[in-house]
Amino acid sequence: MSKTVDPAELRRQRKARRAAETDGSGGTGSPTEGPEGTEPESPSASAAREELVIAQGRAQPMLRVEDLPDLIEAPDATGPLSEDEEERWELCQRSFRQYQQAWFVAAKALNISLRGRLWRRDYDTAEAFISDVARMSTSNAYRQIAGAEVAALLASPPRIELESNDLSRMRDSGEVRDSAEVQESPKSFVISQRAAEALTFVREDYGADAAADTYRTVAEVTGKDKVSQKTISGIVQQLPRKTEEELTEDELADRVRSLAKEQAEKEAAAQEAAADPLQAFREYVDAARVFARKTRGMATAYTKAAKVDQAKADKLAAQLRDHMARAAENFPDV
Repeated sequence: MSKTVDPAELRRQRKARRAAETDGSGGTGSPTEGPEGTEPESPSASAAREELVIAQGRAQPMLRVEDLPDLIEAPDATGPLSEDEEERWELCQRSFRQYQQAWFVAAKALNISLRGRLWRRDYDTAEAFISDVARMSTSNAYRQIAGAEVAALLASPPRIELESNDLSRMRDSGEVRDSAEVQESPKSFVISQRAAEALTFVREDYGADAAADTYRTVAEVTGKDKVSQKTISGIVQQLPRKTEEELTEDELADRVRSLAKEQAEKEAAAQEAAADPLQAFREYVDAARVFARKTRGMATAYTKAAKVDQAKADKLAAQLRDHMARAAENFPDV
């Protein structure tokens, strides 16, 4: 860790450096965007340029996961932040502001800030930092951090290309060469925080990649770009824990695919029933029969309810009376 200085002096130095870097005209700063062959833009210069963009009324670029700094463990860190920590802290704070747009980016920033104790500059405790920035409990923050790795895998799948000699290769650029036969790359998915949390058992037992593959499989089978937490939970809860039955990669995929197919069939049946013109009427009649069987009639039900709360019972009775009056007016003579 670099030598620390007085916080006020550190802020003054940083402000002066950014001012010089923003106009790129002099001082000790360097240009924010140089010609080809020059040194790449520094994180502090980039921050200054983006602050200028905001001042001019243009939207600030979204931070990507790869834009965040590497995590550095600092369990015993105390005192003012070093210059390097200041820049790392500022990047994390930017991601917090983007929380609603990309929760898993903010979750990674939370992890960096917590494990590096970067929050100590502005907060007395980690709990106060989490409450102020993330507006959530500490336990919920750590659940988000755990699910962020899965979300990042789903958002940025690798591009896989098959060369003409049948050798599989990964490419960072995503460019296709002359004779390459391109295999369609895995689709990107945006997963909700709750759906990511629902994959916890799979992630804990088989890793983040397996959890991401589980989500992709369910999305593929159900034909949905975004799978709900309810659907994911229903499937994951039917999978055995590794301590009960350890599945191979293929067995896990087959089990997930089978459960997702069952879920898709149930949802299709429910949609078909909802489209049935008689279904709503049938459900209403069934509900009336259940009510009559359980209460021995409306008068008896009202009498019992009134003994508990007269005012609420009267209000419900009035609502039911009005409903039945309207229904009787429109009901045919059968």
